[in-house]
Amino acid sequence: MDAKGWVVVSVLVLAVSGLAAAQDGFPEYYGVGDVNFHYVSAEEFVSADPQVCLWTRGSNNFWFNDGASDMSVVATVRLPTGALVTQVTFIYQDTAVGIDPLFYFDQYWVNPLAEGGTSITHAFPTGEPGVTTVVADVDPDYTIAYFNVGTLSTRSFSLRAVMPTNSGVRLRGGIVHWYRQISPEPAVATFADVPVGAFGFRHIEALVASGITAGCGGGDFCPDANLTRAQMAVFLANALGLHWEP
Repeated sequence: MDAKGWVVVSVLVLAVSGLAAAQDGFPEYYGVGDVNFHYVSAEEFVSADPQVCLWTRGSNNFWFNDGASDMSVVATVRLPTGALVTQVTFIYQDTAVGIDPLFYFDQYWVNPLAEGGTSITHAFPTGEPGVTTVVADVDPDYTIAYFNVGTLSTRSFSLRAVMPTNSGVRLRGGIVHWYRQISPEPAVATFADVPVGAFGFRHIEALVASGITAGCGGGDFCPDANLTRAQMAVFLANALGLHWEP
């Protein structure tokens, strides 16, 4: 395809993607270079024990523990499979001397034989900064995966805050920073004319795995062939899931 053709495809992808994001109400960025922000409000957090931790809404939608003792509050994080998480920002208020919250980004797993959970990253702020933020870096970056075929285990992810029983320590929410990424290339090529190591191999294999293309027939992809408008329509419709009649 010539340069003009690639421009047309790019504009169409961006236009349709922007429309889909606007309809969903949560703008997202497409492409592996743009960071996405998944916001989890404090009102989405749930107390691990409502009898002990009375999760209460305060002014400006800052929530605090109005219960009998310190307790964790947890909120589910929902990101697409393959999302690359780089850091988590917590928005909070602390005016209580010597009393601080603890923040975590956790994963939980279950398989036929056992279950458990681990912290992917955490932040333990100190002091009385008032309204502020604290960043928990994810190092190394973490790829979201909900199912492991080898172990038959499923995963879920959440933000967790250990909130002291003090109205001077309040939570506003958390922001998960993540990027889209292309899946790793397979060890065996799908098409005879795009072998392992060829230019575009990883990207073409990602299109195949996503169901966007099945090649040009005969076990080939025809990487140097021109792209027709009909083929462009197939690529875009398969990539964006168009059109579903309600």
